[in-house]
Amino acid sequence: MNILRLSSLRPARVLATGALLAMSLSGCARYEWFKPGATQNDYSQAIYACNMEAAHAYPPMLAMQQVAPGYFAPGFVRCGPYGCWSEPGYFVPLAMGTVDVNQDNRDQAAKQCMQARGWQLIKVK
Repeated sequence: MNILRLSSLRPARVLATGALLAMSLSGCARYEWFKPGATQNDYSQAIYACNMEAAHAYPPMLAMQQVAPGYFAPGFVRCGPYGCWSEPGYFVPLAMGTVDVNQDNRDQAAKQCMQARGWQLIKVK
């Protein structure tokens, strides 16, 4: 069985494949692309072409979005050898960040491209 292991890829290829696999992974399971009779070079060419097609169809589109909710941290009382004192509660504001709103579409398009070329994601752990 000819399985292409991500651990044998160069770091740049692992990063390129990481986004693609993100939607496919669940829990601690690990998935890898497999195609009977394919070589490492075949994989490299296919993943590159599919990532380029997906990037052309869904280019990065950055937008500001809420990445963490705001919340109120309650106050509390602390006691030490010289008595007790209170700490007031405080508000932690929501956090905003820049996200690529096309990332999920790009990942899905690249995955569909690989599948159309005869590759399949198989669970290896």
